[in-house]
Amino acid sequence: MIEKIKKYKFIIIAGLLIFTTPIYNPNAFFEALNITKGFFLEMLQIMPAIMIISALINQWVPREVIIKHFGDGSGIKGKIYSFIIGSFSAGPIYAAFPVTHSLLKKGASVANTVIIISSWAVIKIVMFMVESSFLGISFALTRYLLTIPAILVMSFFVSKIVSREEILDETEENYNPVLEKLPGMNCGACGSKNCEAFANDVQKGDKVLTDCVYINES
Repeated sequence: MIEKIKKYKFIIIAGLLIFTTPIYNPNAFFEALNITKGFFLEMLQIMPAIMIISALINQWVPREVIIKHFGDGSGIKGKIYSFIIGSFSAGPIYAAFPVTHSLLKKGASVANTVIIISSWAVIKIVMFMVESSFLGISFALTRYLLTIPAILVMSFFVSKIVSREEILDETEENYNPVLEKLPGMNCGACGSKNCEAFANDVQKGDKVLTDCVYINES
């Protein structure tokens, strides 16, 4: 029960504020309600498409592809790809979170996740065009040239402070750390129907990690 309260503490706090605000300040409550309504309607337009994209990433994009291009070993190439995804993205910043969560589950590094979210928020190509038209090309270029290194520095420190396992353990109820060590081939050579089933068998003690033929060969 205490764990559930900790997990949903922000929702509980928000609920308490919703029920108590009308008592102390009805005007503020109704104004906030109108803002929330507009925000909710915007989400209804954006989020279905984002959730479909996230589901497609989970189902169609092989884990090894994500690890290769966005994982810890992807190097400079992974950072460039991350900047490209964020810069060419569409929609408000909150749309980035389910997409990056799907990438994180598939093996993307914390550093590249930070780069995608940050570039999605502050260095979009469309944003650059609008910004330069209102504030001038020199202002926009200077801000971008200073923002990109700042994002790289932030991604480095966040990746040192927070691990992928910590994030997934906190956000995924059925997260299995054994799955992180598997190649994601779903070949069935271990006797389990796929890598997820094998990870569950290892966690239960029915199998050992070296029963995976790919790990045995390495």
